[in-house]
Amino acid sequence: MTPKRDRLDERSRILAAAAALFENEGIARASRRTVANAADVPTRAVTSVGRNRTDLLRTVVGDLPFPPTSQRIQKQAADSQDNPMETILTVARDAFGAPASVWDIRELQAVVLAPFDDSLADVVRQRIRLRWEAAASVIQQLRGSGAVDSAIDDDAATLHLLAVGAGLALLEPLIPQSTEAAAWLGLVARLLESLAAVDPPGSSYSGPRLPWRIRVVIAASPGATARVLRVMALLRADVRSMLSHAHPGDRQLLDLVVDVPADITRDAIEAALSTVSRQTIVIRGTAQDAEDLFTRVIDGATDLVADPAAAPAAAAALVLADSWQVTSATSGPNSSAEVMRLQWTPDLHVVLTRAGAPFVEVERGRASALLRLVDALSRAPEGTGSFGWRVTLKGGIPVAIRLARPADAEAVAAMHSRCTEQDRYQRYFAPVSQWREDQLRKLAGGHRGATLVAETSDGAIIGLGNVFPEQPDSTKAAEIAVIVEHEWQGWGLGQRLLELLIDLATRMEFDQAIALVLADNAAMMTMLEHTRLTWIRDTNPDLPGTVVRLIAALKPTADA
Repeated sequence: MTPKRDRLDERSRILAAAAALFENEGIARASRRTVANAADVPTRAVTSVGRNRTDLLRTVVGDLPFPPTSQRIQKQAADSQDNPMETILTVARDAFGAPASVWDIRELQAVVLAPFDDSLADVVRQRIRLRWEAAASVIQQLRGSGAVDSAIDDDAATLHLLAVGAGLALLEPLIPQSTEAAAWLGLVARLLESLAAVDPPGSSYSGPRLPWRIRVVIAASPGATARVLRVMALLRADVRSMLSHAHPGDRQLLDLVVDVPADITRDAIEAALSTVSRQTIVIRGTAQDAEDLFTRVIDGATDLVADPAAAPAAAAALVLADSWQVTSATSGPNSSAEVMRLQWTPDLHVVLTRAGAPFVEVERGRASALLRLVDALSRAPEGTGSFGWRVTLKGGIPVAIRLARPADAEAVAAMHSRCTEQDRYQRYFAPVSQWREDQLRKLAGGHRGATLVAETSDGAIIGLGNVFPEQPDSTKAAEIAVIVEHEWQGWGLGQRLLELLIDLATRMEFDQAIALVLADNAAMMTMLEHTRLTWIRDTNPDLPGTVVRLIAALKPTADA
């Protein structure tokens, strides 16, 4: 007679073998004989445990632990200390990335076969009942936080939660085309938001909170703003301040400072906001964020007056940049969507970077304004406070020449539109129908070197001058170029811009100045001849015959 312990050990081996076969091969390929072979027992021993495959499946499924994601729902139901919305979003993410973490493949086989076997159906119903109760409890928690409107039926919401998980697990191996995880999470979060109560009862929360700074790009409509605030309400966030700014392309930029319950993570905030925004940046705030916004701005300006060297770091904080560095005017990366390069002094640029979230024009304007504030209120760094010129053109017309800044973009574009096609062709050697965005980025130090603008007393920009390395990494030769609005040509402005650009190139310690001029541009040739430099024609086979390359050695000015 076989000892009872041996029979129990044999039964365990049979069920373990059956469970592995059902998982890896499926019930259709798992016969009593294959189970017997896998367990290394006689076929009759398998029959004593289950008369057929369905019997074995019923026993295996009845003993299965719930998958990890299902266990998380049950844990949330039993202990509501975690935020229910974050739990749902986490479950949705896990279900998308690993459907088996929600429904075990053996469970799904049992669900499919349950209508044809009453005993198996009883086991499946018992497991689904436990899932149902846990999901229903989480739905109640969501309702309590305002995330489910009173018009939504609890049973319908619970069924939706279960059915989505089961459907993902069942269809994942068969669907013809997958989608992006971010898109899936965005849909789930948007569905949660659409079910939410109009007036969520978040004000009753009295637990610990953390400050966050949030920047989102949304549609330029009051409804879009309302949706952002609705999401914040669902997260039980207190909005400390919010500023809205126009943004190109019928969009707007919202800046928010919020306090959010401490149990809500950054990922949860980003996932929730992704349902209503096109671009989202979320970073941890500071204790000072609880203070009045304008008080913080004034205090910050006061601090910068005392410590001007902190201006680059303050500019980075202002635009939520990932990093910042101060570099010479002739080195470092040019401006791009994720790089903001700003003129700080004639010799120094501030370079800010932010991966994955392109800078927008209002941010460039803010950072540039902050640097100008330090420039205006202090003398450090040396030489920044008095950089600029007031010049008098022929006829006694006063014009200011200064370093360009991002706020000049529209005025510079307008100046180019007022120039003739020939004016633009002589400057760029190609037809230029409009001032492109990448060219606008070069304002205010968006490229290596420096940009000067000439401005009338009423604020109109009428001339532009550039000095920049001839080659991206060159520190030897600086190319200089100017363009003057057609109606202002012949008044001496181009000549003055050229002289200042030569002074800047010398200050930047270039050895040579380079000028590329169309061979028939007699006016530019004459202006170059009237500078303090001696220009020599250089043969360059890479240039077309219509373009002349002129080189001049730079010599320090008397007061350098």
